[in-house]
Amino acid sequence: MTILIQNGLVWIEQEFKNMNILLDDQGLIHSLDVPSVQIAADEYLDARDMLVVPGFVQAHVHFNQTLFRGLADDMDVVEWLRTRIWPLEQLHTPTSIRAAAKLAIAELIRGGTTTAVAMESSNFTEAAFEVAAEMGIRLVMGNAMMDRLEVDTGIHADTTDVTLRKSLDLKSKFDHSENGRIRFAFCPRGTSNVSQELWKELGRLSTAEGTLVHTHVAENGGLTRQFLTSGQSEIDYLADLGVVNGHLLIAHGVWLRPEDMQRLSQAGASVVHCPSANLKLASGFAPVPDMLEQGINVGIGADGAPCNNNLDAFHEMRLAALIHKPKYGPQAMPAESVFAMMTTGGARAAGLATEIGSLEVGKKADLVMIRRDKVHAWPLVPGNEIGQIVYSHRAEDVDTVIIDGRILLRDGLFTAWDLNDILAEVQAEQMAIVERFEKAK
Repeated sequence: MTILIQNGLVWIEQEFKNMNILLDDQGLIHSLDVPSVQIAADEYLDARDMLVVPGFVQAHVHFNQTLFRGLADDMDVVEWLRTRIWPLEQLHTPTSIRAAAKLAIAELIRGGTTTAVAMESSNFTEAAFEVAAEMGIRLVMGNAMMDRLEVDTGIHADTTDVTLRKSLDLKSKFDHSENGRIRFAFCPRGTSNVSQELWKELGRLSTAEGTLVHTHVAENGGLTRQFLTSGQSEIDYLADLGVVNGHLLIAHGVWLRPEDMQRLSQAGASVVHCPSANLKLASGFAPVPDMLEQGINVGIGADGAPCNNNLDAFHEMRLAALIHKPKYGPQAMPAESVFAMMTTGGARAAGLATEIGSLEVGKKADLVMIRRDKVHAWPLVPGNEIGQIVYSHRAEDVDTVIIDGRILLRDGLFTAWDLNDILAEVQAEQMAIVERFEKAK
């Protein structure tokens, strides 16, 4: 289906311009600055009084955890994982995974996120892939890989062979499916949850095949200091195992040392800033201005719904812009830099920089239309549209979302599914998983 977007204020070449955009029937941007005369198209969208921007890319989320929203408040990450998240994830079924993925994807799209990089639970990740294929989001995802856990947690860990086989099976089945909209990433959960044998194999595979490796690093101060007693930082350790390269995507990086940042920059690795999660779990303040100065590519992600407690791209952008100013000064993290982290930075982190992240002819037709007639974003300030997106706008201001040339949100309403059905399914599955959790205590 061809789509003509008319009369929008479009973010292109680092500025907003009044223009029309033609999307072709292959899910690509066909042409920009189309003349205002009537152009033949299957669908016409009037973007008058709206901002038209690239779809947001959230480079670190957990779909399966949306079912646990509100069940793990006011904890640090160690207690949060050991007493809530890991036990709850082990109680998932294919049906509950589907419900959680539906809720996560609906929330992401409603707020203008068109691409997500997701780490799921150890089991039933195929159900999340299937939901993503059905609902239309662009996705890079894998199952959480863990073959090493502390013996006192009571949590099951797969053997190295089993967790690797699960990932390779998912890769074989889903990678580059749905016209390339669905991609696979290896998702080792964290430095201490994965054996050296598995890390080495992931380093080999990522180098040989160019597959993303998405993991958690330097999130918690206590765990990071404990790791340093071995004489190495987590980045040193991963580098020795062959994982630190241009295909590495690390979430958080709160406790990275200057020498770690230099090493990541030289390798071309990416970091995902998760400001809400870092604050709620009391993990600390990631040195993002230092990372950017070192030349590290940085994206933004909401992390999981139990530790933020939403998947709102606007909320994450606003926090990312604000929390570093008391330490680094008011000009640190300007709105333009934060917006870039949520678009081009996220695209690069996901390994999709040539396909998404900016509005260019030949790139994927992933874009968002934002209404400007909102009391919290008024008055309009010509020339400060990006500042208003980052500091003033909200998820509810998103009017239209297009992914791969398909209109998934129009006039603020979903076009392909009934939200009430999703909410009812989620509530039932959440109640069932809580019941299983209480019985398992």
